[in-house]
Amino acid sequence: MTEQEVLSTQIKLELPLGAVNMVLAALAKAPYEQVADLVQAIKEQAIPQVPVPAPQAEAAPQAPETVQ
Repeated sequence: MTEQEVLSTQIKLELPLGAVNMVLAALAKAPYEQVADLVQAIKEQAIPQVPVPAPQAEAAPQAPETVQ
């Protein structure tokens, strides 16, 4: 296998979200120009897989208490 083939071969990794966050945290310590494309690729694959939390219902505003 040539170096170009190795670099372009796609693989699939299945990791828990916490592990992905650890990888991203480690990449964040590297120079931006070296890791930007990799971080973007991880982001593009991860976002569709991460469930979006349901919005929390806002509590109805309460009238302020009056002091007499």
